[in-house]
Amino acid sequence: MPQARPKKPHSTASRVFVLGNFVQACCWSVPRLPHAGETVAAHALHIEPGGKGLNVAIGLKRLGIAVHTLIGCGTDAAGSDLLALLAREGIDTRHVHRFDGPSGWGAGLIGADGENVIAVFAGANAALEPAHVTLAQEDVRAAQLVYGQLETSLGTVQAAFELAHTSGVMTVLNPSPWCEMPPELSRHTHTLIVNQSEAAHLLGLSSPLADDVSGAVHALRQWLPGLRQYWPALQRLVLTLGANGSLGCEAVDGGWRGWHVPAPRVRVLDTVGAGDAFACGYCAAVLAGEPLAAALRWGNLCGAHMVQQHGVLAALPGKARLTALRRRPLTSEPIRLSETG
Repeated sequence: MPQARPKKPHSTASRVFVLGNFVQACCWSVPRLPHAGETVAAHALHIEPGGKGLNVAIGLKRLGIAVHTLIGCGTDAAGSDLLALLAREGIDTRHVHRFDGPSGWGAGLIGADGENVIAVFAGANAALEPAHVTLAQEDVRAAQLVYGQLETSLGTVQAAFELAHTSGVMTVLNPSPWCEMPPELSRHTHTLIVNQSEAAHLLGLSSPLADDVSGAVHALRQWLPGLRQYWPALQRLVLTLGANGSLGCEAVDGGWRGWHVPAPRVRVLDTVGAGDAFACGYCAAVLAGEPLAAALRWGNLCGAHMVQQHGVLAALPGKARLTALRRRPLTSEPIRLSETG
């Protein structure tokens, strides 16, 4: 397959279609994450609209990108709040579908070191079906990039990626939370963005990938050559390493070429949403025609901006803020992944 690149926009703004999801997120701040069977006292509670797809849709819109999103929500008050939020952010709600019953809900515990554990109830997100993609097919085909994640209906993501792939539209997947991927989805995915845990599932490892760069590169060297047997359309694999930045690999000349881009040194308050912020920066750079190393840097900057603040939506950087962050010189290091890389 020829390398998929974002199509030229029909207007001055790039266009993205986000396979979204919505959860009413409740986050408790605790001195440390509890052990199994243990109760700890929380010192703060934060409630806001959330969900990986919603975060990315709003984050991209704030970066100046025209966004369409497909989301399912309930007939509860949370669903009404979602529609009001999207209207305030200037995101079209034609593809937001309301279903009888509750919206999605999420619960997170955030330790003093910024680490977190999260549980999500899908609610109305699971009610989306491939037929809803058919209703949105014009906007999918008109996009330069389709972004998906797995906190929504798997069949819906699969249908949208197939439509995008056959229409020549780039597809970017964050396979979170991880599940066994149907071949119909893996055949139509051009870019994967994974963290250490998701990378371990992807590569068939028994434990999360090491967060140090050398350990991650070693694993990639071993497993990357065979990855496209299951992901035949894959052109890029992006691995986020938290404080150690990100690794990016791109298919070239029958092998892989890689880059490591360090993350800025910042004080971490809350890591919830950092991966979504990274995805926003990365996708914005790709739409701007930036090379892989620069796209990793944009993602790192957005993620670093996020973790210095509590909450998610208020911490997503806008276009002016990202422009200011990018004034620092780019630091990147090529990594050898194969004989041709």
